[in-house]
Amino acid sequence: MPKVRVSMPELQRRALLEVRKQPGCHNVQEIAINRVAKHPENNWSLCVLAAGAADANTAARAAVHVQTVLRRNYDLLTD
Repeated sequence: MPKVRVSMPELQRRALLEVRKQPGCHNVQEIAINRVAKHPENNWSLCVLAAGAADANTAARAAVHVQTVLRRNYDLLTD
């Protein structure tokens, strides 16, 4: 199944919703999507910028999990 190409704001929105669904991460405040140019299978990565009241390590693990799941389905639109 081909990946869906989405805009940066749309991918951020989807990723934040998914991170907030993870246990202990319902109040994560901010995530970042970073463009990756040298990785052949994926053109983005995800990190938590503001964990809110969530434990930072829990939020970071949730981001890695969400990144793995969403990378199967989404790529960033290229400029």
